[in-house]
Amino acid sequence: MQKEVLIFKKRGFPSIKIFDKHFEIKAIDHWEYRSFKYSEIKEIFHYNPNKTWWRKLYIQMSYTAQLFSNSEPKILKVLLKNGGEWTYKTSSTYDPQFRKALILIGRKLS
Repeated sequence: MQKEVLIFKKRGFPSIKIFDKHFEIKAIDHWEYRSFKYSEIKEIFHYNPNKTWWRKLYIQMSYTAQLFSNSEPKILKVLLKNGGEWTYKTSSTYDPQFRKALILIGRKLS
């Protein structure tokens, strides 16, 4: 087993363990970690699904959508070079430690 570089664990976010040659993510609603080698990853990104143009249009046209749009979860997406895709829900609030973990993974990808 490799030495862990960083562990991120906070309510509302997926748990992340970062190692030298791979990282592991555990979804909020799942009990085990999924392991990813850095060499297998094409891209990893964190985004707000409400920022797409069609969602913005829907939010502008619907009063109910305007009320609930800020509390919807953000998405962490891991794209693999073989075409695989893993999606994890995250809290809609900003967390600097979660951002730090994603930046560290991004550095290891390049």
